[in-house]
Amino acid sequence: MTVVQRISLLLKLILSSLFGLLLIFEYFDGVHDLSDWAVFFFFILMVNDCYIHYRVAKGRSFKEWVLSPRDDGKKLLMNGIFFAVLLISILSEFIFVMDVGTRDIFYKSLFIIWSGIFLGVNIYKLKETFNLKRLMVTNVALMILIGSVVMF
Repeated sequence: MTVVQRISLLLKLILSSLFGLLLIFEYFDGVHDLSDWAVFFFFILMVNDCYIHYRVAKGRSFKEWVLSPRDDGKKLLMNGIFFAVLLISILSEFIFVMDVGTRDIFYKSLFIIWSGIFLGVNIYKLKETFNLKRLMVTNVALMILIGSVVMF
């Protein structure tokens, strides 16, 4: 590994550790809300990024894994809905005047809609090509939907 790769990996490990610490504090703060899920997903993304970066820095081959070999607009739909949820949350913070309870219900309902669409797309893809990776992603999507409904 070069010095730049080591520094980059070290920074990613530090950031992953900080997200892990934030995950622990979010779990024990006693308030179970959307931020608990968000920190968990960011932690998983950072650990995955560290793992891929480590494999590439060691010179090991890493097979690219794509969820959908052909994109027929579903990925664009999911990203658009996710972007709309983020945009609406930002607008509701600064432009719209909403009390905390209404905003919380609004966030949770948008998260349920997004996770339902995410599960639907994955079930559709699972019916097309049944493999273990797709089944795992579909199960994760189901857990996200169940968690968002329980959180509501």
